[in-house]
Amino acid sequence: MEFRKARLAALLAAAVIAGCSTTTPTRTTVYEQPSAAKVGTAPTALSAARSQLATMKTDARIGAALQWAEHYLDQQRPGDAGQLLADLNPQAMDNEQRFTWILLSGRAQLGDQRPDDALALLQRHEDDILQYPAEQQAGLDLLKADALAMKGDLTGSLQQRVATHPLLEDEDQDYNHGMIWQLLMQLSSSELADAIEDSRGDLLGWLTLAQLYRDPIADLDAQVSRLNQWSAQWRTHPATDDVPDMLDALEKAVSERPSKVAILLPATGPLKNAGKALQEGIMTAYYRHKQDGNPPVLRFYDSGGDDILALYQQAVQDGADFILGPLAKDKAATIANQGTLPVTTLALNYIDQGELPENFFQFGLAPEDEARQIALQGAREGASQAGILYPEGEWGERVAQAFAQEWQSLGGTVTVTRTYQEGPTLGDTVKELLLVAQSQSRGQAVSRFTSLDMDIQPRRRQDMGFLFLLANPNQGRQVKPALNFHYAKDLPVYSTALVHSGESNPRRDQDLNGVRFVDMPWMLSNEDSQLRRMSNEQWPEGHGRYERLFAMGIDAYRLQSRVFLLSTLPSSELPGVTGRLSMKQQRIVRELNWGVFINGEARALPKVAEPANNSRTREITAQ
Repeated sequence: MEFRKARLAALLAAAVIAGCSTTTPTRTTVYEQPSAAKVGTAPTALSAARSQLATMKTDARIGAALQWAEHYLDQQRPGDAGQLLADLNPQAMDNEQRFTWILLSGRAQLGDQRPDDALALLQRHEDDILQYPAEQQAGLDLLKADALAMKGDLTGSLQQRVATHPLLEDEDQDYNHGMIWQLLMQLSSSELADAIEDSRGDLLGWLTLAQLYRDPIADLDAQVSRLNQWSAQWRTHPATDDVPDMLDALEKAVSERPSKVAILLPATGPLKNAGKALQEGIMTAYYRHKQDGNPPVLRFYDSGGDDILALYQQAVQDGADFILGPLAKDKAATIANQGTLPVTTLALNYIDQGELPENFFQFGLAPEDEARQIALQGAREGASQAGILYPEGEWGERVAQAFAQEWQSLGGTVTVTRTYQEGPTLGDTVKELLLVAQSQSRGQAVSRFTSLDMDIQPRRRQDMGFLFLLANPNQGRQVKPALNFHYAKDLPVYSTALVHSGESNPRRDQDLNGVRFVDMPWMLSNEDSQLRRMSNEQWPEGHGRYERLFAMGIDAYRLQSRVFLLSTLPSSELPGVTGRLSMKQQRIVRELNWGVFINGEARALPKVAEPANNSRTREITAQ
């Protein structure tokens, strides 16, 4: 079973999630009725289901309600499932029915993003749960672990999963093993360090393994040594079987790491400011590495000129065994078109090209990737319909198209797409997007033909689970108030990092309240790391609009020693400052964090776990 890492988040006051894929073992979620008591397929409408159930005798009604509730859960209808389950009296059930009722009720509550209710449910029925066989208790323990993660208590969820692990059967242990690793990858460095101080037993083993595996700055030799030490110390640990693959990959990465790195960045020309921010990020990571290990020799070349091939060949002749850059897309494509390259090359941009040299890799900050992550997030939350609002122009068209293609590939429907221009017409565009005028005119037309009091208040369209908004801060400050004014204050709005300036401006950003967005950890986290302190001391004013490129420079330096590892070990990743980095088809893929505007401030959302009832997520995760 493959477990993809993903991020989710609880929207503090609103309890809305942006999430990660989790599933519970299927064998503990199915209630099998006696064959003589089988019922038909669940009615499509909840009202019809409740009407049919009302005509049944008690035992048949319980069996049918449990089966139909599970069917609704599989269709991402946790609210309907919860209502069927709430109509039942658990005291009228036998032990097997009551177990299924507890499990399905908890799944429905998690599907509605109500982890506190799920935890309260498990607490109320604690005495009943203790009477069940160990396997069934373990299934409910995993439900509790999901609820804790959804609340943002990743450490508590880990503790629950580790304690439950020995009680699970082999297949469920595979699932739980993967989920433990996901949670470990989602903990921040400070959370991981704090948990290590407070833990013991198998949990401590998991935590220390994750810490040494995740360390992005550690010298590779040191990581190999520490991994061998971990294996000797934790011979009987459940994760021991994973270590040989890690060791083998790390040892190969040691043999492949570069000793001389050539860095092709523009010091002149239109991209020189971007090149300067990247260079400063690279050097910050270099000096941080120098404190703990043996960094490679770096040599910078100005790629602002016209002949990128001559510059590339000069770097090779100078002894470079790894080349970082160039930044310009056309120059990266020129190098890729040369066929087999003499040294491994990591371009600092993405190019539109099919077949690439096997030692040519790409890393950049593509907004299209952010759009795709938002689409995947919407699918994981169970949404099926989305709207798109983006600025006129080729750039907006390209990013909106990336979202739409990903969304449709996941089975979603784009119900409306609109472009906009900043200025006085933007409010009208939002009104048109929401079909408010049509709603109002229909209500007025109906009122002419009746003497009854009619509610003719205008309403927005209801065929959008969320709105994908592509906007910079100024544009977003116009769009969100317009949405609120036109009866769409409750419509979830997801945006790319573009909407987040990175600078605190509570007075102006009040107008962005409620907007959720993806952004790199460097822009959302205030974690007091040595790297952050070095950056603040050297550049106390930051890098303004180039701050994300500075962060990209940090990760670009780290990647020069990790490209081999990422390309040869499919499960390998680098917890970077620009996101969680992994490799897909010679392309570094970033998984970003989630943030939300509250009281005019951009706040990082806690990392939590997704309800375990989302079968659509299971399908997506398995792809």
